[in-house]
Amino acid sequence: FLYDASTDTIDISISGSSGGGGGVSENDFTVQTTSATGVGSFAVASHRSASIIAQIDQTGTYQVGRYLMIHDGTTATVVEEASVCTGASQIASYTARVNAGNAQLMVNMVGAGIATVTTKIDTVTV
Repeated sequence: FLYDASTDTIDISISGSSGGGGGVSENDFTVQTTSATGVGSFAVASHRSASIIAQIDQTGTYQVGRYLMIHDGTTATVVEEASVCTGASQIASYTARVNAGNAQLMVNMVGAGIATVTTKIDTVTV
């Protein structure tokens, strides 16, 4: 933060281009199956946990949610903080795994059809 004594104000800003410092970028994934599909990951050696925003667009039906993911180097766990869908029921759920040195978020679509999953993963450094 930056304190300006002449105006007695504090300017707080967040900078950075990837997890941990704000400015988190979006990643889009095309999903065409009901099998668990990876939709974002982070290196287990560098990050212990993450906060994730995930949005799904499946032919004009939308679902968005906020999720927390943590791992111990072998097993990853994801929990849902909140989720909302434009239809009567959720169109997907999420699981997590550790694979090839990465903690990976997996989407599990309820129904078949092409969907675009957009994720923003904000990590916490080990």
